This record gives sequence, structure tokens and C-alpha cells, in this order.
Amino acid sequence: MRRILVPMFILAAAAMALAGCSTDKPTRLYVLSATAAQPATMSPQGIGIGVGPVTLPKYLDRPQIVMGVSANELSQANLDQWGGDLNDNITRVLATNLANLLGTERVSLYPWQNRAPIDYQVTMDVTKFEQAADGSTVLSAFWSITNPSDGTVLQMHQSTYRDAGAAGEAGGQTTTAGARPYDAVVAAMSRDLGALSRDIAAAIVALKAS
Repeated sequence: MRRILVPMFILAAAAMALAGCSTDKPTRLYVLSATAAQPATMSPQGIGIGVGPVTLPKYLDRPQIVMGVSANELSQANLDQWGGDLNDNITRVLATNLANLLGTERVSLYPWQNRAPIDYQVTMDVTKFEQAADGSTVLSAFWSITNPSDGTVLQMHQSTYRDAGAAGEAGGQTTTAGARPYDAVVAAMSRDLGALSRDIAAAIVALKAS
């Protein structure tokens, strides 16, 4: 049997050509943002708020942005990812929104020190937080307000928010579901979280007044 020998320079040229064709595309990173405007003055003697824990379903606990393709199918954007832990991002944005809405500097993130001056604790179990098949974004969550001193549950709610967004928003890459840019999707998700923050803030104000 004859052995066919390929000159080394041919192998090297082929390797260089393959390397040039397999250049990785850059990963784009996104973060949620606070939507509640900060008031002119923030009170260091305002309501003490403890935010957390916040829990997410396992399918959202990943770097990639998740999209709904149908009622039972999901897809993920491999090149469009969260710029950090999504759970942490939600918690911090929720805390910032509540601080701005309530005009208080007394906001602590879970887990806080035992002596943190907290009047109300906000906990949340997220059940859905993604772009839906129709291109809108959806946030569904069970949330509670408790008295941290004795664990008494003061209010419990289940809320769902949707944001259709602007289909023609510029920038970013288009998605599979709804063909919306990812930066527009994340902006709409931030607005969903902002709407939830307003409802929680209103419930805290009502409890404080009662």
C-alpha cells in the first residue's frame, strides 16, 4: 500500500485558512436598568426596606437571554447575554426603583446584617421573565411584604406585566421571536420590572398609612 505524504506547507496553509473562517463573533452583554426617577431629595430617615430574596426558575438561571418560541418551547440567544447574574441584576434594580419611588436611603439587599434598620421586607418568586412568542416581554411573579421582626406576612400578591415595546426601535441584533432588537427587549423588561416596583411601593405606602 502506498502512503500519500502531504507537504507540510500545504497543511499549514489549510490550517491558517480554517482559522480565518472560524473567527468568533463578539458576545453582546446587557443589563436591566432602573426606570423610577430619583427624587430631588432622598431621606436618610425614610422607610426601611429590605429587598430579597428573589428567586428565578432554573431555565432563566443562565447567561443567555431566553425567548419564548411557543407555549412550550424556548430558545436562547447565544451571542446576546446578561452582563452578570440575572437574579442579582433584578434584585438591585428593584431596590433602586423602590428607593427612588419611596424617597428613602434606607434600602438593604438580602442577606443584610441583623441590625439593618428594616421596616418591611420584600420577597419575590419570579415565574416568567422573558420575551414572549409575539415579541412582547412578560414578567410574572409572586411577591410578598413581610414584617422582618417577626416574619408576619402583611401582603401577598401574584402579578403579571407585559410590554409590547416599539417594534421599530433601532440598535442591537434582531431576535428570532418577534424580530425585536435585544437592547429593545431588555429595555422593555426593565419597564416591566419598573411597573412591578410601582405596585410594591404603593403597597408599602398603604401599609405605612394603615
